[in-house]
Amino acid sequence: TFLLYFLCLGAGYILIQVGLIQKLVLFLGHPTYALTVVIFSMLVSSGLGSFFSRRLVDGDDRRLGWALLAVTVVVAVLAFAVKPIIDTGAGLAMPVKALITVLLIAPAGFAMGVPFPSGLARLERWHSPSVRWAWSLNAAASVLGSCAAIFLAIYLGLRNTLLVGASLYLVALITVQLTRRYAAAAR
Repeated sequence: TFLLYFLCLGAGYILIQVGLIQKLVLFLGHPTYALTVVIFSMLVSSGLGSFFSRRLVDGDDRRLGWALLAVTVVVAVLAFAVKPIIDTGAGLAMPVKALITVLLIAPAGFAMGVPFPSGLARLERWHSPSVRWAWSLNAAASVLGSCAAIFLAIYLGLRNTLLVGASLYLVALITVQLTRRYAAAAR
């Protein structure tokens, strides 16, 4: 059951990333700029979140739950905040727009970096042979999620694509709660 967690993280991360790239193309003026700035921002900030995840979560399911809830809230706020910021800053110089984009994405990216290594550590303690499945399912969900992001963006819009990505982190939180007693028994 806990492997669903890694599916949600993989699909959620890529839905949010692709949604942000598409949403920020007009703001940054070119698809290449949007790809570069968004992917750079997300990789660096989520890498920092992964680095600090051991200190922040420290094997505590409640802290992991708070981290997942933080992702959900920060991405939901971002989904609604991006449009007004884009509209306001449309006439700014490109370096300023890039900086604004980095500052917009960094909190969400940092929060999104925490759950994956924390979940892997949790799974390692609980059932170490499943760790390779977690990696595989997360990667597969990322690939399929990129296709789903385009589909959702076309049929639901970019804001709703971001909200679907955020809600997948909420499903991951529910998965942590459902498997809490099994993980506690493994300690």
